[in-house]
Amino acid sequence: MPANGTATLANSNPAAGSHTAKAAIDYGDLPELIGYVLRRAQLRLYEDFYAAMRGTGISPALFSALVLVERNPGVQQGHLGQALGVARSGAMTMVDRLERLGLVLRQPSPRDRRAYGLHLTPKGQKLAASLRAKVADHDHRIGHRLDAAERRQLMELLQRI
Repeated sequence: MPANGTATLANSNPAAGSHTAKAAIDYGDLPELIGYVLRRAQLRLYEDFYAAMRGTGISPALFSALVLVERNPGVQQGHLGQALGVARSGAMTMVDRLERLGLVLRQPSPRDRRAYGLHLTPKGQKLAASLRAKVADHDHRIGHRLDAAERRQLMELLQRI
């Protein structure tokens, strides 16, 4: 987008048949707002992520939960929610979904009889491995225009926010 915040968008005009009309859109200060630019990037990321995950029923949040359970067998649901930055109810909803998909089991904690630890099922382990490869390809597609130094800088800057 040009520095002045104006972009040219191609709009299909059904009345004009297959002709494409161009309209200039003034975005004002939006391109200068971190939140706006991040959200636009997130939309592109999610679009590609969901295309890569087509047919799996896995969202970015569920993928993150799967990885955390895989790497932390026996993690309690509350700790999973904290690690993901979601409320307890959100963590419960994710775990319920993963359980319904046959990917995660709740097992009594040997240290606390009131708590349950989360473990991947064999199906969950297999799917997690498959998804990691798909997500790695997705990540490569999304970041292909960045060299290694730019990627490190982007990651560092995003983590500072």
